[in-house]
Amino acid sequence: MDSDGLYHFNRAVSYVEVMNVVRPKENILGRRPKVGKLLLAAVVLCALFGALFTWLFGSVDVFAPKPEVVETAAGRIIKLPSGGNLQRAIDTAVSGDVIELEAGGVYSGRIDLTEKPLTDFVTIRSSRAAELPEGQRISPAQRPLLATIRSGMLGRAAVYASNGAHHYRFVGIEFEPSSSMYNYGLVALGGEETRPDRVPHDLEFDRCYIHSLPSGKTRRGIALNSARTVIKNSYIEGFAGKSEESQGICGWSGTRDVKILNNYVEGGAENIMFGGSDPANAELIPTNIEITGNVLFKPGSWKQNGFTVKTLFELKNAKNVKFTKNYLANNWEGSAFRITVRNQDGDAPFSTIEDVEISGNIIVGAGEGINILGSDDTYPSQMLKRLNITDNLFLNLGGGSGFEGSGYFIQIASGDTITVSNNTVFNRGNIITFYGDQPRGFLFTNNVTGHGLYGVHGPIDVKGEAAKSMIHGNIFFNNMGVGTGDLSIPLGNRFVESVDRVGFMDRSNKDFRLKPGSKYCTPDSCPGIDFQPFTNR
Repeated sequence: MDSDGLYHFNRAVSYVEVMNVVRPKENILGRRPKVGKLLLAAVVLCALFGALFTWLFGSVDVFAPKPEVVETAAGRIIKLPSGGNLQRAIDTAVSGDVIELEAGGVYSGRIDLTEKPLTDFVTIRSSRAAELPEGQRISPAQRPLLATIRSGMLGRAAVYASNGAHHYRFVGIEFEPSSSMYNYGLVALGGEETRPDRVPHDLEFDRCYIHSLPSGKTRRGIALNSARTVIKNSYIEGFAGKSEESQGICGWSGTRDVKILNNYVEGGAENIMFGGSDPANAELIPTNIEITGNVLFKPGSWKQNGFTVKTLFELKNAKNVKFTKNYLANNWEGSAFRITVRNQDGDAPFSTIEDVEISGNIIVGAGEGINILGSDDTYPSQMLKRLNITDNLFLNLGGGSGFEGSGYFIQIASGDTITVSNNTVFNRGNIITFYGDQPRGFLFTNNVTGHGLYGVHGPIDVKGEAAKSMIHGNIFFNNMGVGTGDLSIPLGNRFVESVDRVGFMDRSNKDFRLKPGSKYCTPDSCPGIDFQPFTNR
């Protein structure tokens, strides 16, 4: 026990001894008042608890297992048994060190990643990490190979990266809450910085299992407010609850140069989101984000439990985002994508969405397709610019099979330079719903979609030249039995009487490319998608 802990402990014990010797006078009934007894007990318990906390979580761990340090040609390996002081091991580690945690072992958080003069990664890994193949996503079935870091007391994070922390890597680690108490975020990477140069950076999470507890509520898996950060080959599940927006991964301030690769991600309101809280200045807008090869999914049990569900992927304030080759499924209420500029709290009029690519993805089951809002309709903001939605497959949008929504493919108001091309879409609702201010530089071409009941809908002259210049070269199939007199599509597009006449490569096996030699193709291109089916499983 250190000097501070010893002082507090002795003071508490002395107080108890004095109370046992010097007793207060009895009242006229011969008994002490109940209120006095309760107050006395509370004071004593608080003093004892404070001393005990200082002792257990102070700088000296009397009973914690000690690490073994092994020198190798590649550097030091610090082998820490289960229950060891992981915080101390991290605090004393130097560039290139490996902190090896016992597989199946448990280590107590919150673990603080602080700024140190590191030039190479400090790696925190399971002792059986070598049994987790590199480049392959892990699953909960591999828990015996992992070491566990539990969240701190009173709902604190399991791991927290403070201002300027850098060069930490986690491999083969499980992160979980320590109790069913409400937890705001299990892995917290920055978020309070006001300058880009103070944002945590050079962080990696590889083959990690990050999850909530069924009996509790953890609002967020990873708060991704850091730079040069990679999350890959990991399994992130269980982050949902009633009457509150929760996410698997979310970043809103200082996020920069991040990669989210080959993960399984669950999230209630949003599986992955950027924006949603105002950064201190425009330099902290989430920027340079790659999201590739992931699975974004919502379990059906969440619907039975009444958990809040909103979308699979959402942008509110972000620049230079690539969302490619992901598999998204089971968003039974709301749109699969929400690309909506939001000055969330009214303090960030610089909020914007710019240079976004959504391509090569498969979406299976959602209330609607993509909701686009080019500028905030509540607070001042900048206008969305340069959004490219191309070569995506949407199956089962709205209208039955347990999916609640209007079933549109695109809903849009405002924005500048937006291209929607070469998508294949099975939508029961509108092709496009325009509302509010018309977008500038909007192009919808070479898509294959259902007509729905109302086709292209909104404050637009569908038969006019302006509509034709924006919407042309598409194939619209009659999936709702609409009569030719009720069609609502501009000139310059093809209308097919049924989906069977489109000429897909192999519809029964979900290959929705057009057949070679299709009459709808040109020597240069074909409408619709140009990739074979995948699941990223």
